[in-house]
Amino acid sequence: MTIDIDALQAADNERYENNRSAIKVINQENTQPLDVHKVPEEKGHKEQNQVFTPHPNVHKVPKGKKVKELIKSKKPKDWIIDQIASNGSLVLLAGESGSGKTSLCYSMANAIAKGDLFLNTFQTKKQKVAFIQADESETNCADKLETMGIDSDITFYFSDTFEKLTVNELPKFQDWVDKHDYDVVFLDSITTLLTGGKHSFKDAEFAAPLYFLNTYASKKGILIVFTTHLKKPEHGVRKRVTKHDVMGNQSIFSGVSDCWSIHKSVEPDFDDHYLFDCIKGRNCQEGTFYNLQGNQESYEWFIESAGLGQLTPDEENSCTNKVLFLFYEQDEYLSIKDIANKVAYSEKQVIRVVRNLFKQGTLKRIKKQITSGRPTYFYGHST
Repeated sequence: MTIDIDALQAADNERYENNRSAIKVINQENTQPLDVHKVPEEKGHKEQNQVFTPHPNVHKVPKGKKVKELIKSKKPKDWIIDQIASNGSLVLLAGESGSGKTSLCYSMANAIAKGDLFLNTFQTKKQKVAFIQADESETNCADKLETMGIDSDITFYFSDTFEKLTVNELPKFQDWVDKHDYDVVFLDSITTLLTGGKHSFKDAEFAAPLYFLNTYASKKGILIVFTTHLKKPEHGVRKRVTKHDVMGNQSIFSGVSDCWSIHKSVEPDFDDHYLFDCIKGRNCQEGTFYNLQGNQESYEWFIESAGLGQLTPDEENSCTNKVLFLFYEQDEYLSIKDIANKVAYSEKQVIRVVRNLFKQGTLKRIKKQITSGRPTYFYGHST
C-alpha cells in the first residue's frame, strides 16, 4: 500500500484549521526588524491576509509531559494589576461606544507605569508600558491625558507605527516589543487595528492575530491589553454582559486569556454608575464585578464597591490573614465550612482564599469520603 504523504499533510492541515478556527502559525523567516520611524506601505487585502502555514514534520516525534512535571514547572501567577490582569496573558476590555474604555485603559497604564494603586484599590507592579493608540489622534490623546492629570512615563505610538496589525505584520510587532523591552502593551482598538482585510468580524480567521498575541504574551512573559466593542443590546437595555455581547465571532472571545467588560448600569445607585465585569477568567475570577463611578469632568474612575458577596482586595487580604492566623493557632484539619464559621466570612469567599493558599503551597489538602457522592476536603498546615 502506497502512502500519499501530501494527502496526509493536507488532511492534517485541514483538521488543524477546523479545530482552532483561526491560524496562529506565522512564518517569521525573512522578516526585517521594525523601523518605528517608517510609515508602513499600504498593502492590498490579499497581501495583508496571506498566511504561511508550514507542512507538519511527519518524522518528528512529539515529547509529552507527565502531570507531575507539568505541575512542578508551572510558574506562579504574577499579577500586574491585582485580581485584574496577570503577566503572560492577553486581556480583552470590551465596552460600548462612549463607555470610557480608553480612559479606563489610560488609568490602568498610568497606575502600572508608576506602580500605584489602580482605582485607588488594586495594587499594581511597576512596569515599562507602551500604548498603541489607533482610535484617537495625537491631539485628542494629549487632550485626554492632560484632563486626567496623567504624567507618568508611558510611551505612546500612533497609526504611523502600526496602521494595521494584520497577521503578516505580527512578527514586526514582536520585534518591536523585543527591541524596546516593553513589559506591558495596550492596543486601542481591535476595530481599527484588525479590520480592513478580507476577513470581517464574523469570520473565525479574523481572530488569528489574537491567538498569536496570547501565545507571544505567555512565552515572553508580558501583559497585552486589547480593547474592543460590545454589540448593541437586542432590546435596548443591557443589565449584564456575557460572552455573546462581545463584538464579532466567538473566536475573538476564545482567543484571549481574560475578558473584562465595562458598561453603564441601567439601574444606577449613584451618578455615572458603571459595571466592571470579568466575563472570562483564566486569571481573574469569572463572575467578579465592581461598581465604578466615572467623572465627566476629569475622565477619572473610582471604585464604589465590589459586587454582592464579593471581597475587595483589602477585604480579601483581611480574610487571608484570618485564615493563616487560624491555622497558626491550631494543627487540626478543617473543612471550608469549619473555616468560614471561625473567620466569619462566607463559604464562597473562604473557598477563593483557601484555594489560593493551597496553590501557593501554604496549606495542604486531604480528601475524605464521608458520604456517597461528592467528597469533603479538609485543609491544614503544609509542612
